Amino acid sequence: MKLWQNIFLSSLLLMILTINIVSAAVLSSSHKMLLEREQAHAVNEYEFFAASFSNAVIYERLRADEVILSEEQVASTAKELFFGPDNDTAHAAVFSASDRRLVAGSGFDELMELGEVQDHISGYSPDPDTCQIRIFTLGKSRIMTVTSAMTVEGRDYIVITALDVSDIYAMRDRQRDFVRKVSIISAAIVSLILLVTVIILLRPLSRLNIYTKAIAGGNYKIRIRKKGSIEFRELSGNMNAMADSIQRNAARLEKTAEDRQTFIANLAHEMKTPLTSILGFGDLLRIKKNVSDSERMEYAGVIVEETKRLRSLSGKLMELVALGGTETEMEPVALRDIFRDLEAAFAPQLSKNGLTLYTSSEEITVMADQELLISLLSNLIENAVKASSEGKRIALNARHNGDGRVLISVADEGIGMSQEAVEKVFQPFYMVDKSRSRKAGGAGLGLALCEKIASVHGAELSVTSEIGKGTTVSLLMKEVEPS
Repeated sequence: MKLWQNIFLSSLLLMILTINIVSAAVLSSSHKMLLEREQAHAVNEYEFFAASFSNAVIYERLRADEVILSEEQVASTAKELFFGPDNDTAHAAVFSASDRRLVAGSGFDELMELGEVQDHISGYSPDPDTCQIRIFTLGKSRIMTVTSAMTVEGRDYIVITALDVSDIYAMRDRQRDFVRKVSIISAAIVSLILLVTVIILLRPLSRLNIYTKAIAGGNYKIRIRKKGSIEFRELSGNMNAMADSIQRNAARLEKTAEDRQTFIANLAHEMKTPLTSILGFGDLLRIKKNVSDSERMEYAGVIVEETKRLRSLSGKLMELVALGGTETEMEPVALRDIFRDLEAAFAPQLSKNGLTLYTSSEEITVMADQELLISLLSNLIENAVKASSEGKRIALNARHNGDGRVLISVADEGIGMSQEAVEKVFQPFYMVDKSRSRKAGGAGLGLALCEKIASVHGAELSVTSEIGKGTTVSLLMKEVEPS
C-alpha cells in the first residue's frame, strides 16, 4: 500500500472514529439528562400519590370517627383513591410490607406479570427515608418505577408508582439513526476532500522520488529544487546535502584509489633501488676473484647501508599498517619524562652530526599511548636531523596553548621547504630532497606515520616552513586536567 493511501485511510478512519465517539458522548449525555429529568418527575408523582394516600386515610378515619382504621378500611380507602372519580394516577400500587400482598393497584397488571418486577417487590427492603428507582422493559415500552415504604395506621406498606419513559428511549434511537446517516454522508464528503488534499500535499514526494532514483543511479550532480511545505523543503535540502556528501565521498574514494596506486608504485620503486644495489654488490663479491680489503669493505658497507634502509622501510610500513587495527592504550604521560628519554636516545646521533637538541617543557601531562607518542616525536626529530647541517640546533618544546590543549613543537634550522612541498609532506613516500633523504636512510614515510598517530590521539599536526630558514612541526593535543 502506498504512502498516500496509508495517510488517507488512517486519517479517514481516525476522523470517523472521532465523530462517532463525540456523537456517542453527546447522545449519552443528552439521554442521561432526560432520564434524570424524568426521575425527578417520577419522584414528584410518587410523593404526590403517597401524600394523597396518607391524606385519604386520615380523612376516612376522621369521617368514620375511628381511633385507627382497620387493614380492610385502609385497603378500601386505597381502592377508592385508585378508582374514584378524582383519580389522576395511571400506574400505582400499594403492597403490604409484611407479606408483599397487593392491597390496591391501578395499571400494574402487566407489570406484575414480569418476573423482574416480582423479584424486585419480594426482595425490597422497606426504608421510608429513601426511594428506589428502577426501569423495566415491558414489550416495547420502558417503565420507570419509584418504590418506597411508608407507615399508615401503624402498619407498614410498600408504595410503587410507575411512569412510562418509552419516548426518551425512542428519541435516543431516532437520534442514533440520524447521527449514523449524518456520519455516512460526512464521511463521504470528508473522504473526497481528504483524498484531494493528501494527493496535493504529497505531490512533492513524487518529485523527490524521481530525483532520488537519479542520485541512486549515479547522477550525483543533480540537485532538488526546494518547493512545497517546510518539511519538504527541509527534506530537499537534506537530499542535496546527501548528494554533496556522496559526491565528495566518491571523489575521495577515487583519490584514495589513485593514492593507493601511487603508494604501491612508490613502494615498489623504493624497494627496487636498495635491492638492486645489494644484488649488484653481492654479485661482485661472488664473481670477482681478487677482492682487495678496501673493495670488500666498500661493497659490504653499501650492502649494510641498503639493508638498513630496507629494514627501516619495512618497519615504517609495519607501523603504518598496524595503526589501522591496533587499539591504543591511553594513559597519563608526563612530557618532561618523554623529552628526557628522547635527549638520551638521540645523543649519539646528534653528536655524530654535530647538532644540538634543546628541550623545554612546562609541567604538562597528556593522555596518550606513550610508545606511539615517542614514535611520533622520534620521527619528527629524525626529520629535523636529516634536514639540518652541522652546527645547527633543534628545539623540542611543549607549552600550554590556553584552550585546554598543549602545543608540542619540533623546530629545526635546516634547509626548509616551499609551500607546495608543505602541502604534500604527509603523503607516503613523498620526499622534498630525494637524494638527501635516501642518503640519510629515509623513505618518505615518517610524516605519514606521524599524521596517523596524531589522528589516533585526536590531535592536530601542522607544518610551517621557509626555504633556507628551517621547518617547525606542531602537534596540538588535549591536556589532562590536574586533579
